[in-house]
Amino acid sequence: MSKPSRMEILELLSNGKITAAEAANLLNDIDKPEEAAAPPPPEKAPEPVELKAAEAAGSNGPEPSWFHVRVSNLETGKNRVTVNIPVRMMKFGLKIGSRFSPEIGDLDWNELTGMMRDMKTGMLVDVQDEESNEHVQVYLD
Repeated sequence: MSKPSRMEILELLSNGKITAAEAANLLNDIDKPEEAAAPPPPEKAPEPVELKAAEAAGSNGPEPSWFHVRVSNLETGKNRVTVNIPVRMMKFGLKIGSRFSPEIGDLDWNELTGMMRDMKTGMLVDVQDEESNEHVQVYLD
């Protein structure tokens, strides 16, 4: 079976037939050369492969795979906003966003990914705004 094209994957994503994480995996697979007569890996297989690639590159652990934003009510603790974005999809999102917001076009993706590699995982922003009664968290994992 042949690999789907980028456009086919994006159409499946926009029609809600696949998730953003599935689309990211498919887009990532397009860039990898096909191995002759290799059976398709199970769904969870990319994580160890990515870990080995990161270790081979000399890093101390896996790179973050998810970018999270949480906005919750300070009193109740209930989430008002929850955003989970695969890091691999962020570059795509920034490219699309730069068409609508030119100031995003000045962001250097290589610099951002370098900072994320250095940071590994963890909290980037943790703000409690008592005036608006909100708790905002931005983190990588």
